[in-house]
Amino acid sequence: MKKSAFLLLTVLIPAGTLPASTLIPANHPYIQYTGRWDFTSPEAPSHSWPGVYLTARFEGTSIGVTMTDNYCYYNVFVDGVLMKIFHADQAAKTDYPLVSGLSDGPHTLVLIKRNETTWTKFIFNGLLLDDGKTLLPPPDLPTRKIEFVGDSFTSASGNEATTAEAPADVAPVTNITEGFGPLTAAHFDAQYHMTSQSGFGLVMDYTGSYTGNIPDKFNQTQMFSESPVWDFEQWIPNLVVVGLGLNDYSGFGGYSHAVSDAHKAEYKAAYHDFISTVRDVYPGVRVLAVAPHVLWLQQTIAEIVDEENAAGRADVFYADYPYYDGGYVNNGHPNVASHHKIAERLIAAIQSIPDVWTPFSDLTPPAFTKYPAEPFTVYDHQVTVSVQTDSYSTVRFSEEDKSWSDMENTFTTTGERTHSVVLPCEHGKSYLWYVRASDISGNQTPASIKIDYTVDTTKTGVTWENLLFGEADWKMGPTPVSSTAGGATAMNPVQTAYFRKKFTVDNLAALIGFRLLVKGNDGMVVYLNGKEVNRTNLKTDGEITYSSLALKAQILNTSLVFSSANGLLSAFKNGENQLAIELHGASVSSALSFDAQLLDNINKKYFSLGSDWIFSDAGAEPADQLVEKPTGVSDGQYLRTEFRIFPAYPNPFNPSTELSWFQPSAGTARVVIHDLLGRELAVLSEGTHLQGINKLTFDASGFSAGIYFYSVSFSGRKQTGKVLLVK
Repeated sequence: MKKSAFLLLTVLIPAGTLPASTLIPANHPYIQYTGRWDFTSPEAPSHSWPGVYLTARFEGTSIGVTMTDNYCYYNVFVDGVLMKIFHADQAAKTDYPLVSGLSDGPHTLVLIKRNETTWTKFIFNGLLLDDGKTLLPPPDLPTRKIEFVGDSFTSASGNEATTAEAPADVAPVTNITEGFGPLTAAHFDAQYHMTSQSGFGLVMDYTGSYTGNIPDKFNQTQMFSESPVWDFEQWIPNLVVVGLGLNDYSGFGGYSHAVSDAHKAEYKAAYHDFISTVRDVYPGVRVLAVAPHVLWLQQTIAEIVDEENAAGRADVFYADYPYYDGGYVNNGHPNVASHHKIAERLIAAIQSIPDVWTPFSDLTPPAFTKYPAEPFTVYDHQVTVSVQTDSYSTVRFSEEDKSWSDMENTFTTTGERTHSVVLPCEHGKSYLWYVRASDISGNQTPASIKIDYTVDTTKTGVTWENLLFGEADWKMGPTPVSSTAGGATAMNPVQTAYFRKKFTVDNLAALIGFRLLVKGNDGMVVYLNGKEVNRTNLKTDGEITYSSLALKAQILNTSLVFSSANGLLSAFKNGENQLAIELHGASVSSALSFDAQLLDNINKKYFSLGSDWIFSDAGAEPADQLVEKPTGVSDGQYLRTEFRIFPAYPNPFNPSTELSWFQPSAGTARVVIHDLLGRELAVLSEGTHLQGINKLTFDASGFSAGIYFYSVSFSGRKQTGKVLLVK
């Protein structure tokens, strides 16, 4: 359909008198929903992704809708003809007419959301039919399915605009039906999902922010909310078309200078990871990686596809499209004519993919990529064993070496790529478990891996934030600690630094609260007597490690209250107490600053701004210490891990960086450098190392710029870190 036809038929319909009056609720089984709809409330399904649509067959001469929507524009198709462009404009639940004057008979409605949503979700409440009329059984939906993952180009942002400048409101001139995604799907008579959002990319958005990009949102039912999680099993496409990179290119500074090798490696790693995620959630899917007109993206994405194919993954394909002179509006976005041309390129690429609509047969068995490969010692009455596989799998285990089908036990957390189970431990006993995996295609590991450990519960592991931790090798000095001297204690410019301070409370029962003031930057975690009591400007769930970055750059001037009301007063105790605070920068090499003071509710000052703190700025998380278990300490009270690697420092680096790890006893450690595909490039060590922190240098003079992984294997444990070589 030509653009001019859409313009002639455009009608903005206000609420008014409706010829239709029979309400068909939104949960009627004859209404077909396509796209990411949220059915948390079945009679009020909501949406926020662009291009969602619904299909219904009805009787009568008119049809209307009931909606809670004051923003969106919709294409209204009846019997395959675009009848109107409908604009919902009421924040409250409202009845709207759509079409009247139809012949009295069966008709098919397709209602498609044209534009993106920029801040919230909207609700569909039902259909309105003529008195006494009802819905008919729906037509069969197409069996072919395509998901389009991308940015504003994929969302067809402003494609019906008439000038190069950005319009005051892009929503009325956005028509996703005339975008290259739905146009391509229509050619193949396929259903489509649009998982796209303007401004975001694979690694970063157009401003350079690493947070909230498309891979982060890929499992979300609503674009702007982590809950509810999208159920991928309810709609599995044959093909996923990925069009991400323009915003990364902008965030990398590509429009003003050449993209660095570091950013290129970062982008490629994220792309490979995202392809793996797509494979995980969509068994048998094929992936078409699409590069827009930017030469850097065309070259880089072509390399990514070549790397996937070279690794034996024949389910990934490449396509691109050129710049179309005169074909752009809305601040550089394709107009309708350009979207048609892009669709032609995609159609040709899809037609060249062998058996594209038949599920891809993956006969490659899963492999364990992380697991305790050597015998190790456990210092508790139970141990959590974690393993990783290179694809979504179910992991089972047994005391005897059997086939996966015959193994009696299944890991408690399994079904994706990370798996864990809590295993029993009896002091002085040795255990040997056999472990196998089966992926979602039914492929099984041909041989078992072994989990082999002995138990010694007379010792315990002490982490840096606990009172028993020995801090003799840490620095001490007055705050504010900063990266430059000047009345303050000098500190290395590191990404993360760790601070400890002890103080004494004489009569806790007489107090009703404390107030801790922390100054510095950018994010922090606060522990009181080993218990985490606060996170500021950091992710709110999951483990925080040395490499965790603050969510944004900001000055901390944070006052924390400890009271009975918030439950934090109980973290204090009579006698000696300890505060432990870790500061995290918003970038890899930060100039951190820190200061703090503590008062109680009667204004007694336990320590002042500028007082002495013990701190670590070694460029790594402090290693856990293994000590004899003190009397009265329960098993596992302090244990976190007995073997740990630390982030490389410096990182990024050129040409060398220091790798370090902690091992609780003398023994053989194997240190290996890997590439992005997991292939071993160099073995740095395969000898005996002493108990404690061990270090060695990775000299990458002979390596190309890019991302590499290093792994350290010790006593049945294997841990992996990432480094970035820049040249």
